[in-house]
Amino acid sequence: MGVLRAQISRLVKRVLARHGLLLIRTGAKFGHDPWADIRHLAEDWCYPIVTVFDVGANDGETAALALRKFPGARIVSFEPHPDTFAVLMQRLGQEPRFTGVNTALGTQTGTVDMFEYPSSKINSLSDRAQYALRYPQGATRISVRSMTLDAYCQQNGFEAVDILKLDTEGFDRMVLEGGRAMLERRAIKFIYVEFNDLQPKEKAVGGDLISIDTLLRPHGYRFVASYNDYVVAEGEMFCVSNALFALPPAAATPPSKPERF
Repeated sequence: MGVLRAQISRLVKRVLARHGLLLIRTGAKFGHDPWADIRHLAEDWCYPIVTVFDVGANDGETAALALRKFPGARIVSFEPHPDTFAVLMQRLGQEPRFTGVNTALGTQTGTVDMFEYPSSKINSLSDRAQYALRYPQGATRISVRSMTLDAYCQQNGFEAVDILKLDTEGFDRMVLEGGRAMLERRAIKFIYVEFNDLQPKEKAVGGDLISIDTLLRPHGYRFVASYNDYVVAEGEMFCVSNALFALPPAAATPPSKPERF
């Protein structure tokens, strides 16, 4: 009976694979679904998920998903491009648990340059993001509003962020740099960030995983898993992936200051 079950399982998997589908057992290992992985860890560690920051929101795909995955959470989406922000608000602006913010997050507060491409998904505050270097195309420079993660949280009363999602086309480390106070207070539980390679690429800005890990690890964050979106094998191989970092309970509470006598 066991042999027959195994044969049927292999047959079903082969049929699904021909259609680009993957069969995953309930309770499968981490690394297939980041939102399920976050939910599992949050349950194990008794972390409530009540605040999700979606940085680099584009038209709201991730925000809409987060609204479904975490029905008790408030979603705050940051999108600096005015036209894309209008699309985002048209899509989700009526959701009571959604807040849209028409600003970039980075290391500066004020007005900064943004590079606008034919596809809004690759707009960036840098013209040297890895995708833009791999697939050169004309960009238009526009001015957008920017502020730091620390400043936004302080001004708007956010003492903690349960999930911080970053998709800013090479600017992710700068977003984290602008949130150093939050990181030092260990006020962010999960960080989900896009990357293209492990090591920095010559002449590129951002997109490498090691520099993100180097910034986060001293604050107690641990790498959980990576999730690949796609791989271009032709020419110089190019990957678009995401990584999940988590702050375990032992690191979530800052050590108490020694008493002075």
